[in-house]
Amino acid sequence: MGLKEYFIFAFPCFIFEALALLAGIYYLNKKGPSKPIQFFVWFLLFVVIVEFLGFFSIIGYFSDYQYFSFFKNSSFRTNTWLTNVYDIINPLVTCIFFLYYLKNKFFIKIMKGLLVVFFFLAFYLQYINTSFFNNSPMVVLLGTFLILLVLFQFFYELLKSDIILKLKGYLPIYIAVGVFVFNIATTPLTIFSNYFSPSEGNEMYVNLQLYTVLISNIFMYSCFILGFLICSRKKKYS
Repeated sequence: MGLKEYFIFAFPCFIFEALALLAGIYYLNKKGPSKPIQFFVWFLLFVVIVEFLGFFSIIGYFSDYQYFSFFKNSSFRTNTWLTNVYDIINPLVTCIFFLYYLKNKFFIKIMKGLLVVFFFLAFYLQYINTSFFNNSPMVVLLGTFLILLVLFQFFYELLKSDIILKLKGYLPIYIAVGVFVFNIATTPLTIFSNYFSPSEGNEMYVNLQLYTVLISNIFMYSCFILGFLICSRKKKYS
């Protein structure tokens, strides 16, 4: 894969991430302050920044370091360290966001405890047991488990509430569907990605992962965008 091919995959994701951020800002300006939505929009800003910073090392690598040559002999020559930060923050932010909308106090209490355990365990697995510049599939697996746990509780409570009759104007459902599909589609491939590479004759698997991540990202951020735009014109439930 060359630089051109990489951007064919990466740039559409970045565009949809940026559009989701702009749509989130538009929603807040239109509907006014909302603590959980503001929290989520700040997270989208973080995602855009992480994605943008990751481009520099990738451009350096694919240009044979004609650009950004200072990355060549640096530990930062790959963007794995950025992915590691994201893999810890993403489950924490996603779970905390949906906890705002849950009613079961016992479940909320348990989840808060699990999130604290996850943070310290993920930090150990990612930065002590392995390395700041190597990723741990176990962190992704644990993070996905927590996200799905919260989402199942969210869907369960939603089915029991009156909001189920007004879903079109309920922003969290758009976010929930996008996050759920993304995690179900990409996590199995991400966990085994360390064991496959084009240089080892696994190009088909790598391409499958690239296409899956691309389509899943576009779907997820499209859900966010649609949710922000549609709900900005509806009665505010969040």
